[in-house]
Amino acid sequence: MNLARSLRASLPGVSTREWDQSDHDGLWLGGTPEVLISPVSAQEASQILTWAGQEGLGVLPLGSGRHLGPVGRGRFVALETSLLSGVDEYEPADLTITSGAGTSFSTVDSTLRDNGQWAPFDSPGVTERSIGGFVSEASHSPLWAGYGSLRNHVLGATLVAGDGRVLRLGGKVVKNVAGYDLLRPVVGGQGRLGILTSVCLRAFPLPAHERVLVLKRARVMDLIEPALLAGTAPVLPVSIVLVGQLAALSGSSALVLRLHGAESTVDADQSALEKHLGMSLDPLAADEVDSCLVEVRDRGGLEPRCVEVSVLPSCLSKVVAAAEEVGAARAVIDSYAGRLRMGSTDMSVDAVADLRGAAENLGGALRVVRWDSASRPQDTLCRNAEVQLAQRLESIFDPGGVLWPARQ
Repeated sequence: MNLARSLRASLPGVSTREWDQSDHDGLWLGGTPEVLISPVSAQEASQILTWAGQEGLGVLPLGSGRHLGPVGRGRFVALETSLLSGVDEYEPADLTITSGAGTSFSTVDSTLRDNGQWAPFDSPGVTERSIGGFVSEASHSPLWAGYGSLRNHVLGATLVAGDGRVLRLGGKVVKNVAGYDLLRPVVGGQGRLGILTSVCLRAFPLPAHERVLVLKRARVMDLIEPALLAGTAPVLPVSIVLVGQLAALSGSSALVLRLHGAESTVDADQSALEKHLGMSLDPLAADEVDSCLVEVRDRGGLEPRCVEVSVLPSCLSKVVAAAEEVGAARAVIDSYAGRLRMGSTDMSVDAVADLRGAAENLGGALRVVRWDSASRPQDTLCRNAEVQLAQRLESIFDPGGVLWPARQ
């Protein structure tokens, strides 16, 4: 009896089909799932994980399927969340929205915008992502400078742990936890602790006015000093990023600053910024804003090979100089956070190793976000205490190691 038949015999009614790689172009797993399973509820996902544990199979969680790395060795199945979709509950007055993990981010954001609200997260390709995958990865978003990180705005979630337990974590208000907050490690857990089936997000009112200011230069290196200075201004933009060779700006490198608020407030903030920097900033025309912000958002993050470097902001000029071989001219740099993200189709393992060494010598770290072949650079080396903590969390949420294929 093949695996699909065994699953149907054990769990009749569960939606299954054979894995078709053509449905996932550009996704390199390093292995092939034996079957693709699509649960319709948390209870069904629980049954599937319990069955996989009994069969000695691994389970690979799939959201949109666009942001995965290589899996381990052995037999495994893929569990996609596409049927766990739809907005379950939305309270505009409370600024909270709950949706299935398979719901696209664009669906959630569109629902919010119809009511004068939005989800201010701008990580690469976010509009095409599922909410579950987006929360599981929790990739960095430059808008955190003005709105905080995603981890602070996931208020609740339903998680099916590796052994089939259905855990309802958090709630629908900001202060909803007494004792240990088990929701925090799940956000950014990359599917290592369980399968998300629903997520409750905090929403924000749409800004009354947005202004995008740019400072153009020939090279990214020439913009680091004014970018760092902008982070010390008496008013803080909601986003401060440096981008090299922006097509939306005729190939110029630019410091891109976003201001939100009432128009009079934005006017005052721009004046304060220009005074602090000692130079004028050019507002983008209304018809240029969308294309510029989309290019900034996705720069480097959707390439087959992508790495992210984190250092102290004061060390940015040194790490940018070290990154020139890897392709710093095509990078996007969040100067306020000290993060540099870059991607390409031909980044070499040796170049990444050299950049990792430079980052670590500066007290920083390099993370491999995506790599499309078996010759993958080593991942960031964590301190023993961090590794032990991660392993203890995994042993609690997934004692049987069912979710091992997602562990890189």
